[in-house]
Amino acid sequence: MTLLGPADPPAVHRINPDGRAPILFVSDHDANAVAAALDTLGLPPEELARHVGYDIGIAHIARRLSARFDAPLIASGYSRLVVDPNRWPGTAGSIPEAADGTTIPGNRNLTDDARSARLDSLFHPYHAAIAETLDAMIAHGPAPLFIALHSFTPALRSAGGDRPWEIGFLWDTDDRASALAIAAFRRRFPDVNVGANQPYSGSSPEGYTVPVHAKRRGLHDLTLEFRQDLIATPEGGDLWADRFAVVLDDVLANSALIQ
Repeated sequence: MTLLGPADPPAVHRINPDGRAPILFVSDHDANAVAAALDTLGLPPEELARHVGYDIGIAHIARRLSARFDAPLIASGYSRLVVDPNRWPGTAGSIPEAADGTTIPGNRNLTDDARSARLDSLFHPYHAAIAETLDAMIAHGPAPLFIALHSFTPALRSAGGDRPWEIGFLWDTDDRASALAIAAFRRRFPDVNVGANQPYSGSSPEGYTVPVHAKRRGLHDLTLEFRQDLIATPEGGDLWADRFAVVLDDVLANSALIQ
């Protein structure tokens, strides 16, 4: 069963596929598109434009970094509310019925066939593109640094308090790349509030993309989160992409991270 029609955008965007840098950028929550057949999931445009619909500002940053480093970028083409590329299929977060105070009518009482259509049309093609790209890069060597790009809301409706971090780096058991990036960021930009496993923990069992693609292949990885109010404009996105690019140059200077 196919979900996408001829007027729908593609499930996955392959940006700079022939990039020569030993880096793969991925952007799980790059877009907030909804297939026409799903009728906006019953949500008004302002809800899809919230952080629950996608990672605000990250598409601009991802493309700027891909160009800056001449590195491939794999980006999802659809809203995380249709099916979340960074959640394990079959879990509550995969096709959520609610997200940070927003009920999603189009995700309630789904049949198994309806769930499978979203996975087959969107989730699996996105992850197949990542796997194909990684395997080709590894075959030609050196094995790439895997970088997952995300953004986070300054405050959740469902939780009190602001999130003070301006950028955060996440890791699970291997913090080598993250430790280098955090140290470089704090050295180069001492006034920036850098989160270490904030605003989320890289050891959360919910995440799918990094464990499946980077860890299973034994790759070094970086997961980073930019605060959305800082990158919501192109100018803000440029500033923070360029700051991270300087830091990534420092990280890449450590040849042990490129196998």
